[in-house]
Amino acid sequence: PHVESSDSEQSYKDSDSETSESDEDVEEEINIDVEREYPKVSAPKVFISPSGAKIYTPSCDDIYKPQTNQHFPTLEDAFLFYREYGRQGGFDVRKSGQKSDRRGNVVSKVMQCNCGGNPTPGKLKSKDDMVAESSQDRRTTSRRCLCEARIVLKAAGQRGFVVMSFVEEHNPALAFGAESMFLRCNRNVSKSHQNFIMDCSRAKIGATRAYNLAKEMVGSYENVGATCSDFKNFARDVKLGIGEHDACLILDKFKTRSKSKDNKFFFDYKIDSEGHLTGLFWTDEIGQANYEVFGDIVSFDPTFRTNK
Repeated sequence: PHVESSDSEQSYKDSDSETSESDEDVEEEINIDVEREYPKVSAPKVFISPSGAKIYTPSCDDIYKPQTNQHFPTLEDAFLFYREYGRQGGFDVRKSGQKSDRRGNVVSKVMQCNCGGNPTPGKLKSKDDMVAESSQDRRTTSRRCLCEARIVLKAAGQRGFVVMSFVEEHNPALAFGAESMFLRCNRNVSKSHQNFIMDCSRAKIGATRAYNLAKEMVGSYENVGATCSDFKNFARDVKLGIGEHDACLILDKFKTRSKSKDNKFFFDYKIDSEGHLTGLFWTDEIGQANYEVFGDIVSFDPTFRTNK
């Protein structure tokens, strides 16, 4: 049993009075993302190789296309440029192998299409050799299909890195039109979306329903700027970040409030021999006034352990 403070009732009243204002703020924040448009990706050029296979070449402006002997100050600048080229051309990119000298300095770097590489799954790697035999492979499909599209960069001293070779032909079909919204480079859980997911979580609304609400607020799924999996992954990362520190968070919040101008706020807690929180009591000015009028008030939380 615990004594429930009437601070929650006051918060409900405050939230009711501020509902219209907060709703307008959230809608305004999310509508900002509507202004961010995806690049208009044109259909790729298709060629037939002598073996009969289709070869796809991105159709984009030459200012986005890498050129041989093009220099970049850093590898990160080169990757951002190549990723924007993939965004305009309808494919995702990733960093691949590299070579370093004895001092650890990178002398060459490969950046390629996300579908490049061997589709055959590698051997299972485990951090603990003791459980390696009992571990199981994940049943996932591979998008790799030996695509040769890539750029190879080489260190050029003070000039940074230079593009030594550039291959623009792709084996898999490229995304264009409405398909480009599903590319990883076009998906992003923005700051407004993160705040919206957190607000929905406080109202016991999961990531999937939060995604559907965001879709209704911006008009369509393509205007959200992220997928439902992106929303769920963000909610998962938040929970992993909190981990076993949820009790510490509420205690720190109460300690901060007790040191504020609200001197009538009081809380106390109990822990066991292992440092686990076993009991928590808190009361504020309104709760103390209710206690003087009505006496003891004992409440039980009927939703305990029901929202797993």
